[in-house]
Amino acid sequence: MILYLCFAILGIGMGTLTGLIPGLHVNNIAPILVGLVAGTSLGQLQGISLIVAMMITHTFLDFIPSTFLGVPNEDTALSVLPAHKFVLKGKGYEVIKLTALGSLGALMFSAVLAGGVTPLIGPMYEMINPKMHWLLMVIVGFMVYLEPSWKKRIGAFGVFMISGLLGLLLLNTNFGGDGVLMPLLGGLFGMSVLLISMNSGKSIPDQEISNDSIEIFSNVRSILTGASAGFITGIIPGVGPAQGTVLSQAATSSENTKDFLVGVSGVNTAKALLSFVALYAIGRPRSGAAVAVDEIISVGMSELIFLIGIALFVGGIAAVIHLKVGKIAAKKVKKLPYKWMCLAVMISILAFSIFYSGLRGILILGTSSAVGLLPPSLKVKRTHCMGVLILPVMLYFAGLDDVVMGLMGL
Repeated sequence: MILYLCFAILGIGMGTLTGLIPGLHVNNIAPILVGLVAGTSLGQLQGISLIVAMMITHTFLDFIPSTFLGVPNEDTALSVLPAHKFVLKGKGYEVIKLTALGSLGALMFSAVLAGGVTPLIGPMYEMINPKMHWLLMVIVGFMVYLEPSWKKRIGAFGVFMISGLLGLLLLNTNFGGDGVLMPLLGGLFGMSVLLISMNSGKSIPDQEISNDSIEIFSNVRSILTGASAGFITGIIPGVGPAQGTVLSQAATSSENTKDFLVGVSGVNTAKALLSFVALYAIGRPRSGAAVAVDEIISVGMSELIFLIGIALFVGGIAAVIHLKVGKIAAKKVKKLPYKWMCLAVMISILAFSIFYSGLRGILILGTSSAVGLLPPSLKVKRTHCMGVLILPVMLYFAGLDDVVMGLMGL
């Protein structure tokens, strides 16, 4: 057991690096680890200890660059704007504390939840799978309806369709290569936010470093709803942390930004854990790390219990690292010239876009950035830009993706 924990600690170190370095994700490293297990004497349980630890740790630490630098990925995209507002108010470290609480609390609750609902997941999935596109349509309709006026609802639907068609065009073709999500999400949720912030005339104030603890009891509802939404996103394809958080907040009638940050971090971590549960329950991986685990070992009940145990062990350590590194980032970010920092981050997004998609990444980034500027112009939630992932999945399950692509002349 000590050997497995040693590999888990190594995974914590690797997950810390992938979380802190924008553009680097566990999914980029997991295939290398699969080959390492296959080609060396590294044991299966040692290998999956490393992968699970790396994935869970990543879901904690990746909120630091999204908070202070505004660099999004698929998991933290919707947290960028509210977190950025906290930083501009000098409360960036509060975001770190809220996301640490959300991630750790949801991890613990989802571990308990997994024990009770795992036997039900398989039958539920088989029942839902043929109707998946209808379920996604209901979710999208509900998200659009949450806008306060019909004018904004029309605008929200337009943003969803435009981003969805952009996603369909790029994800169903080889135009952007395997790394198309970097320029796609980098434009929708990174570059567009930074362009607005850069021209706002604001500068980063001194960050308040408070050692006051976050009240746990008042955040229990957000933790529980975040974990429950993580369960949904861990099973249903195309529904990510953004949609899960919006739906959970709507279900509890919560519009508080702090609740949102606790919720979205909880969804992120719970989804990571439940993607491994889905391996046992429905035999389908729901994340790149879960794909890697699936290639290494067949997950039965004993392996699932082992995975959950490793995740819980890692979660406590990752939360402490998240708080420590987040405090350092909050102290240092003031020393960076705000506009130059925004420019540096934008250049890094451009560089990663070219790295992952070649020169075509520039075109993809420019187009997605333009689409990302629509929500603030129409005064609707940026959540609707997640149509970039939902619409292609919806059409796939409806069997209409090829039909729509044909109508587009592709």
